[in-house]
Amino acid sequence: MVQFESEKISPAITRIKDGSDVCEYLIEGSERAALIDTGYGIGDLKGFVETLTDKPYDVFITHGHVDHAAGASQFPEVRMNLADMDVEKEHCTVEFRKAMVKSHTSLTVEDSDFVPQRVEAFSDLQDGEVYDLGGLMLRWIHVPGHTKGTMVALAEEERTVFFGDACGVGVLLALPESDTVETYLNSLKKLKDFEDKYDTVLRQHGTCCSTKRVLDDNIENCELILAGTDDKVPAEVMGKACRRARKFDPATGARLDGREGNILYDPERIR
Repeated sequence: MVQFESEKISPAITRIKDGSDVCEYLIEGSERAALIDTGYGIGDLKGFVETLTDKPYDVFITHGHVDHAAGASQFPEVRMNLADMDVEKEHCTVEFRKAMVKSHTSLTVEDSDFVPQRVEAFSDLQDGEVYDLGGLMLRWIHVPGHTKGTMVALAEEERTVFFGDACGVGVLLALPESDTVETYLNSLKKLKDFEDKYDTVLRQHGTCCSTKRVLDDNIENCELILAGTDDKVPAEVMGKACRRARKFDPATGARLDGREGNILYDPERIR
C-alpha cells in the first residue's frame, strides 16, 4: 500500500511524497488551492490532498512524463500544456508506469495501487496564465526544453518558483520528446526575466530544491554546448547514448567544479 507523507515548506506550500523518486506540491491561498503534478498515479493522492486542505483546488501538470502526469485520472479537471499530449498518452499507460516504478524506485507496489490512465480531456495550460488562489497568484511560464510543453509555476507572494524538471542538476534534453538545446536556452533566458520575483527554487526530484544560481549555470551550459566547448562527458539515458555538459562525480552526481546545474543532451539535436 502506498503511504503518502507531507512536509511544510512554508505556511502556504506543502510538499507531498509517496516514497518514490518524485514529489508534488500543494499551494494554498485564502480561497483556493493548487496541486502541482500527480506523480506516478499510485495510491490515493486525491484522498491524501483532501486531508491537507478543505479548500476547492485546481490541478496542474508541469509536463506529460510518467512521474508527473500519471495520477491525473483521479481529478475531474486537470490543466496541462497540450503540446505534451502525445507524451502523456505514451508515458501514462499502466504498463509503462509499472516498468518505470520498478526501474526508478525502491517501492513495492501492487497492481491495485495503480490508478487508471486518464481518458478525459486535459484543459490547456498556456504561457502567461495566472490563477488567483486568494491573496496568492500562481503564474505559469512555458519553458520548452525537457519536453515541448514543460511549464514552470511562479508564486510571487511566496517569492517561490516551481522549476519541476525544467531547470536543475541534471536536466534531460536527450529524450525523443525533448526540444533542442538552442530552444532550451531561449526558454531559460525567458525565465531570467522573472528572477527578481523569487528567492526559493523548488524542484520535483532529488533534494527537491536548488539555489537561484542553477538558472545561470544552465544558461552557461547551453552556451557552452552551442559553442562546442562543454565537457562532452559520455552518458546514457533510456538506453540511448548522449552527453553531459559538465564533469561530475559519479558517486554523488555533483559537478566537480562545485557549481550546480548540468544538462544531458543529444549531440544530434543541439540546434
